This record gives sequence, structure tokens and C-alpha cells, in this order.
Amino acid sequence: MLYRVATLEDCAVLTSLRMEMRAERDPGFCKEDLIEITHAFFQRNIQNGSHVAFLCEHEGIVIATAGLSLFEMPPTGKQPNGKVGKLMNMYTVPQQRRRGVATGMLAFVLAYAQRNALGRIMLNASPMGKSLYEKAGFKLISNEYMLDLN
Repeated sequence: MLYRVATLEDCAVLTSLRMEMRAERDPGFCKEDLIEITHAFFQRNIQNGSHVAFLCEHEGIVIATAGLSLFEMPPTGKQPNGKVGKLMNMYTVPQQRRRGVATGMLAFVLAYAQRNALGRIMLNASPMGKSLYEKAGFKLISNEYMLDLN
């Protein structure tokens, strides 16, 4: 397995994998509604450094992805540099699951986060990913709220 940071040249495969993930998780998903703006998201945010995407290749074929959207919060005592990553798009193609690919991907992403001094990583876990994240030390917190504005 080869884990690596994605480049602008990988935007098409990142978009394709994201479309596969959304279709799998949302039965009402309409790829045509999001494919162009998803591709534009990857191009724009990888280029400006606010999103880092990761790929796993096996025998020259991309089989998994993950992403970190990066931002800063005001410093706190626990997090003096305020650097935060939101982990998203963790996805392994179905035929490669249960082979340690996601575990390796998460380790690669966490090593990247440490090298780049991120003080915190947040995520929303799917039921399938919950045990992976808990084994890696992620904790469920109960004091966050969300408001959808659309």
C-alpha cells in the first residue's frame, strides 16, 4: 500500500471517490448535482492549502481517500496555536475493506497532522468508522451543536 498526499492532478479521482461515498451513504444522492462543484472544491482548496487530501494506492490503483480541511481558531490553553483539522471523506472502495486500509490511512493522516502542528482533529463518524476512530483515541463529545442554515 502506498499512502500519499494528493495533488491538483488527483482532483478527478478525489471527486470520483467522493461521489461513490455519497452514493453509498445517501440513497437519494444525485451525482449530477454535485460533481462539478465538488471537483471545483478540491481544485480551489488544495491549491490554496485549506484542504489536504490523501490517497492510498494498491498496485497502481487508488483504493481509498481521506481529507483534512484546515482552519485556525483563537488560541486556548489546551491549544495555543489554534490549528485545527476537520477529518472528512474517509472512504475505502468496498472490495478493499477489512484489510487494514482505513487503519493505515488514519495513521498516515494523523502523522501528517502531527508534523504540521495541528492541535486538534474533529470528525463526524459514520457507524462503520466509529470503532476505527475510537481505537485511535478519538472521543465523542456531547457539548457541540449544529444548525443547518439551508
